[in-house]
Amino acid sequence: MNFLKNINLKRILSHSLFWFGFLIIHFVTKSFDYKKYDDLVYIFLSETIIQAIGAYVLIYVLIPNLLIPKKYLLFIVLFAIWLYLVFTMLTALKYFHLEPKFPQYYSEWDKCPNTLLQRLISFRLFFTKTIWLFFPASVIGLIRFYKNQQHLSKIEEEKKSMELKALKSQLNPHFLFNTLNNLYALTLKKDDKAPEIIAKLSEILDFVLYRCNDDFVCIKKEINLLENYISLEKLRYNENRLDISFTKDIHEDSKISPLILLTFVENAFKHGVINETEKAVIHMNLETKKQQIIFGIENTKPQNETARRSDKSQIGLENVRKQLDLLYPKRHQLDIEETQKMHLVRLTLNI
Repeated sequence: MNFLKNINLKRILSHSLFWFGFLIIHFVTKSFDYKKYDDLVYIFLSETIIQAIGAYVLIYVLIPNLLIPKKYLLFIVLFAIWLYLVFTMLTALKYFHLEPKFPQYYSEWDKCPNTLLQRLISFRLFFTKTIWLFFPASVIGLIRFYKNQQHLSKIEEEKKSMELKALKSQLNPHFLFNTLNNLYALTLKKDDKAPEIIAKLSEILDFVLYRCNDDFVCIKKEINLLENYISLEKLRYNENRLDISFTKDIHEDSKISPLILLTFVENAFKHGVINETEKAVIHMNLETKKQQIIFGIENTKPQNETARRSDKSQIGLENVRKQLDLLYPKRHQLDIEETQKMHLVRLTLNI
């Protein structure tokens, strides 16, 4: 049984303290008039042992083997039988041993039927005693349920963290591949802008590789990343090719998941500028309200036939969707709209 496998000193001590506390409850509620404390220790300890047997069989045998596997009918039948068996054990212990040994104590407290059979068939006695018998079992069960929920929550958080790391490891190479392609194109031309691009790329890599390991970062860091990326891209195009604006209205203490917004900016450049034969337009807006971060980006769509989105171009977007589901479950709204001439994205994060 799992209970026996998991026995250790810490577990023994915690359970011992629990039952010791329950013994104290006995003393507090039943020892005002009866002052023979040696007798009380013997009586209460004997009754508590019966309670412990009832509790542990229920919690560590019946529930995990019958209730959790959803064998409901069998659980109800065996639970009812076990209730009556524990009641019978306690009744027999009192009738044959405790009452003859401590008649004064029981004459003051128990108003039970005279014979053992009358006691065993008394519904009133069965009802009152089983509530008392299984009160500690219910407390242990609640504690165990709480610990199990904590354990499940921890497992879920670890799973979520591992999944996020996997997603980020997919996103970073995707981003770096695009950026290095940009740098490669300029170095082939021996463009004087190449050193500036390397400097910007260095700042971006510093953020991507070392500063975005947390689930959330200060929004100002994310804005700095976007501005570096925009500066890097602007070096490739003159003013006749690109009209870009980035407006911001933010509270500096707001936090956001890193790299979430970058993918939308990447896509705007990749699909709105590279294949555009006329002047491309990209407009971005980022604002934070009391409980929301709102990001919008729109870009013109090239009207020539060569500008088609491949399946690979959707990798970054699908990655972001998964991250949003993990980090902002039911707390985000992503709207993507395509018109003949424009591509529009609006992302709302509830923080």
